[in-house]
Amino acid sequence: MNKLELEFEDGNKITGTWELNEELLTLQIGEKEFHIDSDGDLTVGVFSFIKHLGKRIYKKPLHINSCLTCKNFIMSGMARDMGRGQRGVCEFHNNKGVEICFICENYTK
Repeated sequence: MNKLELEFEDGNKITGTWELNEELLTLQIGEKEFHIDSDGDLTVGVFSFIKHLGKRIYKKPLHINSCLTCKNFIMSGMARDMGRGQRGVCEFHNNKGVEICFICENYTK
């Protein structure tokens, strides 16, 4: 399992873990486990889930700190289609195939 970091607008954070197994992303937040099926584009599923989690459960906007939301991360339309929205490129580390929920010490909003 990998580190998961979610952040509220006020700067408070929630941590957990995530694991990507083929088409299924599993998130462990506290005692709860959540599953997001990529359904052809995991990025859409992650953004929808985070929005729902913030709105319905925590009652305030929530943001995922991960490669997906890092300014150094890119994902072309073709890469998104071919990789089912699961991986992109980190321009900071010049690394291809970075999973969207990964976060490193160089994360930049």
